[in-house]
Amino acid sequence: MKIKDLKNLFANVTPHLNPTYEETKAGQSTISKFSNLVKYRSAVIELETSELLQPQIKYIIEGPVFSTAKDSMDINISEGRQLKGNIDQLLTLSNTLSTSFNQLGGDTAPNSLSIRLPDVNDFNDLSEASKDFHKILSQSILDEEIGGEVKITSVENGSIWLEVFVGSSAAVTVIGGLAWAAAVVYKKIQEGRIIEQHVISLKIKNESLKEIQEKQAELLSELVNAEAANLVNENFSDNKPEKIERIKLSIKLLSDLLEKGAEIHPALNQPEKVKNLFPDMKNLLSLESRIKKLEG
Repeated sequence: MKIKDLKNLFANVTPHLNPTYEETKAGQSTISKFSNLVKYRSAVIELETSELLQPQIKYIIEGPVFSTAKDSMDINISEGRQLKGNIDQLLTLSNTLSTSFNQLGGDTAPNSLSIRLPDVNDFNDLSEASKDFHKILSQSILDEEIGGEVKITSVENGSIWLEVFVGSSAAVTVIGGLAWAAAVVYKKIQEGRIIEQHVISLKIKNESLKEIQEKQAELLSELVNAEAANLVNENFSDNKPEKIERIKLSIKLLSDLLEKGAEIHPALNQPEKVKNLFPDMKNLLSLESRIKKLEG
């Protein structure tokens, strides 16, 4: 996860990592009472996605807090005090990391994307991947109607992540649709390869295999055409052939980059409705096309 994403995540969850604690009498005994646990559990689950502080988070998840869905619970005093100590430890560590990420991360511009480049071995690979993404974005959103622009605002090391400012909410919407269409095409390519491997395993004649491959190519071309036409129709007031052709090329290029390990996400500070425009990069093979199917 990128530093700016970690900054936003920790800023969101840390205020909710401090459930209310009190020690109270129950008959002749003193017990521990925890409350505000619904928000606490949600914050811990979200914090787990950072892949940081895993031992501390694991202890909480496997403990009594997650054994109930209620907003409060009572447990014996010795177990409660031990649990309170671990809750405080997680809160302290989260606060420390949140402060560090806030100093390192900087601000995320609105109408930005996070792009993970595919793995690169040398400068030539880096240049090719960068050029492909520049072509994908510029062909899709450098349009007067969309008001898009393409400007790299930060680069992070490790896996190479780019933060790219695209100029307008309309541009983010177009890129979300483009990413979804490319993911659908990527899925279709994988399905075609599975069919080909199955045909090869059955030792069907080469002539038949060639025909199957040609039909798969035709279906793929039709799918790209349909996705591009739908994307243009949904986002632009005109559907000139040259605009559709540019979108088609962007879909093909992005689909190829997805296969190589690239990812594209909206910035974390985008509203949920914008995030939902983008495909889940961890589950590309489960996506369905958003083109409305004709009944009958």
